[in-house]
Amino acid sequence: MTASSSATPSFVRGLFEGDLNESLLFPYPAPLNERAPDDASTATRLIAELHRMVETGVIDPVQMDEDECIPEAVIEGFAKAGLLALSIPREYGGLGLSASGYAVVAGAVAAVDPSLAVLIGVHCGLSSKAIVLFGNDQQKARYLPMLARGETLGAYALTEPETGSDAQNIVSRAERAPDGQGWLLYGRKHWIGNGQRAGVIVTFAQTRVERDGKMVNRPTAFIIRPDMPGFHVHGTIRKLGIRASTQAELIYDGLYVPDDHVLGEVGKGFSVAVNALNAGRLSLAAGCTTAAKLLLREYIAYGEMRRQFGAPLASFEVTQRKAATMAADAYAADAMVGALAAALDQKDVDASLEAAIAKVFASELIWRATDEMVQLAGGRGFVKPWPYERYLRDARINRIFEGANEILRLYVGLNGVQGTAAQLQELAEALKSPVKHWERVAEYATGRVKSALGRHEKFEVRLHARLEPHARYIEKHTAELAQATTRAVMRHKKRIIERQMVVERLADMAAELYARTVTVSRTQRLIEQQGADASTRELDLCDLFCVTSGRRFRELRVALQEGGETIDEGRRSIAAALRADGGYVVSDSLLDVPAPVAPPPSLTPPEPARTASDKAAELAGSV
Repeated sequence: MTASSSATPSFVRGLFEGDLNESLLFPYPAPLNERAPDDASTATRLIAELHRMVETGVIDPVQMDEDECIPEAVIEGFAKAGLLALSIPREYGGLGLSASGYAVVAGAVAAVDPSLAVLIGVHCGLSSKAIVLFGNDQQKARYLPMLARGETLGAYALTEPETGSDAQNIVSRAERAPDGQGWLLYGRKHWIGNGQRAGVIVTFAQTRVERDGKMVNRPTAFIIRPDMPGFHVHGTIRKLGIRASTQAELIYDGLYVPDDHVLGEVGKGFSVAVNALNAGRLSLAAGCTTAAKLLLREYIAYGEMRRQFGAPLASFEVTQRKAATMAADAYAADAMVGALAAALDQKDVDASLEAAIAKVFASELIWRATDEMVQLAGGRGFVKPWPYERYLRDARINRIFEGANEILRLYVGLNGVQGTAAQLQELAEALKSPVKHWERVAEYATGRVKSALGRHEKFEVRLHARLEPHARYIEKHTAELAQATTRAVMRHKKRIIERQMVVERLADMAAELYARTVTVSRTQRLIEQQGADASTRELDLCDLFCVTSGRRFRELRVALQEGGETIDEGRRSIAAALRADGGYVVSDSLLDVPAPVAPPPSLTPPEPARTASDKAAELAGSV
């Protein structure tokens, strides 16, 4: 039995072993109004209220960016409309939206203003969701109703200066309180959305627990409040983008947390973090995708309006190439969001790898799209009062939020190779003494045969003729991914963890296959719904995405071959020299001159620059 077949099914995890589990993605899920009419109706109402707040001036993205805050009137309006109750069950006063319904609303909010999406995502997608998933009855009854009504905001305090959002290795610690009825938390959390004003915060700290007879550190989740002794807000920060949202640094100095505020089980906080982040990655992917589709409309409108050399920019082939690529990628991202949301609505599917891929893909899509919008607008793209520079600033954080994209790629890749690595290690151990362990060898061989017989290496679903070539390439490339995974594990063995460039390529190959498959699946469903003649746009988008995705896959596969690893060795050698030299030290081609003096980088924020008024006050005081 393979590692993936013994666990909760995951389409992406199966790809690394050559398994196309088409039942997880075909048929493509029906639209929300067919699957959950009540959710669709609620989402429509909420979005209409959101747009009303924009039209009446309650929400003013330009002013919020300038003021670097979200007005109280907006938060009150969100609370009144129910936009702070999205993920909370109805029995606790919430709307109880499914993952799909939540994704629709989150996408609409992000398209209006990304800072508002951060507010919603932290309050609904992380803080409230964690309590919904892991809180006991008393915790839910105490905190969910007030969060649903918007009496207070929720926050989610995981990220730390030393470890980022690596939940397993956080530095904050929790010790048993002297009274034996609670915990004392020590540590710092930074960049915590809503942290300076939230009344309910889900946080994490290391606790000592027994595992296999040994005492080890394992993260535990806690519900904390700002009125608990030992809680301090150190301050808030100014940012490149999403300026209206507020991120704070929190300090726990012997923060007393009663036992009844442990969220889930002691030592099992990693599960809380991962499950909450899946929902957060869905909402982020939905927001990026919705924003990209709307931005494409603006891209086309500006291209038609702006004329150069006697013709509109939209008539130039270079502009058309960029627009078509953005459209095809948005089509694929939308397909991933729909499939992921439906998967998260189920209870028997592991969609953590799919969530990571969708987040990476969509966040990089919106970054490329905003960058191209700035490029098309030229000088107007770089300055105020045109909105394009703000679009770019706001888009940048998405590649960092909910797990940096580099880390998520490694997360996907390392999870993907686990099944193959386990199989090969088991066989290697048995073959050291094949006669003695003949039973194990035979059992392994039988298991491999059964696995091969049960594996889906070909699509059995019937597809439109136009989609068949894409399906054949997906089948071929899935087999190539499995072969590449086996070769990588056999070549590097335990050191595969250190070969991050290899793992990253394997992850990107799996991501391309997942994106292509859901794109084909959605296109097939649209053809079945509206007919091929009415689906020419969708087929064109599908064709373009699948072809370009296939080419990217081929480049990744070639890079994994021996020549590619030689290049990797060259990269490691150059990086080692850069580290030893402290940077670039090759002589300048024109003239070597002294470099400007600059302060060294620091993990702690530098002292803020003095303003003109500060200097004037200082001068007046010295007179």
